[in-house]
Amino acid sequence: MDKAVSALKPPHCPVDAATLPAIERFPTPGVRTIEKLTKPLWNVPAQRQIKLLFYRVTSRLVLLLLTGADRLNEAKLAGVLGTAEYRPAEAKEIRETLGADPCSLGGVGVDQLEIIADHLLKNGQGLTTGANENDWHVQNVCIERDIKVTRWEDLRTVGAGEPCPVTGAPLEMRPAIEVGHIFKLGTKYSESLNAFILNGQGQQQPAIMGCYGIGVTRTLQAIIEQYHDDQGVRWPVSVAPGTVCITALDATPRCPSLELAETLYRQLTERQIETILDDRDERPGVKFNDSELVGFPLRIAVGPRALKRGIVEFKPRDGELREVKPEAVLETVESWIADCRGATT
Repeated sequence: MDKAVSALKPPHCPVDAATLPAIERFPTPGVRTIEKLTKPLWNVPAQRQIKLLFYRVTSRLVLLLLTGADRLNEAKLAGVLGTAEYRPAEAKEIRETLGADPCSLGGVGVDQLEIIADHLLKNGQGLTTGANENDWHVQNVCIERDIKVTRWEDLRTVGAGEPCPVTGAPLEMRPAIEVGHIFKLGTKYSESLNAFILNGQGQQQPAIMGCYGIGVTRTLQAIIEQYHDDQGVRWPVSVAPGTVCITALDATPRCPSLELAETLYRQLTERQIETILDDRDERPGVKFNDSELVGFPLRIAVGPRALKRGIVEFKPRDGELREVKPEAVLETVESWIADCRGATT
């Protein structure tokens, strides 16, 4: 979205610019938004309105113009300005400069400020914008005739269905995951570290640096987005923070269930299988819900009733519950993990 462009055509009026009526002021009491101006009594479509945004860029003030139907893309703006040090101007700054509140602003007659306009407004005619006086707007605005644009830039966020500038096919919007980042470091660190190189003329200059990084937390978020259900996370074995959750259904000290759970925990840990032991004094349902919420790929429940029958419960996060004898737990877990890893390679 920060780079996408489209071949959407600018809004044009069928009236020739030479015969376009002169600018006309009209009262708009209580109109404070683009949407309000689209309603009766005014009925001005958003794409026929000029949206003005007032920004302070380092030490100077800049006006940005877009159609009323468009949304400013701040990443594009940072590229246009060449700096990330900018912010929306405060209401006091706006009133002192243009004499009106933020909802009544326009670029007509403004010649003391830099005005950056989006390409979609180029050659726009028959447009409406604020009059720089509260509760007033002006209509019949011709961009080329009435506004002194300093430069034209790509400022807007494209929308789904707009034509691709290369093929003309409708653009599609799809969810994506931003896992990695590329950073242009410039010479900031090379100058500090005296990392100089010889250029083609044999002169020393600081190396221009860049780096690429994959965020661990972003990666975890991406995995969770792909692997979850109504109960919680469904970690794949290959990346799960913990592979096995041993749930002791009776946490009474020195009871058979807890002793077996602790033994299985030690044995699995010794075999380098990441395991946690849930020995909290909680009801079984609470423990089961928590293990599913956290997303352990495998849960082994050790309870007094099952133990009397000589079994423990073996429950994969995405599989069916089955019964396993205590002495077969280690072999069953290792075999199950090998099958999971084989299925993902």
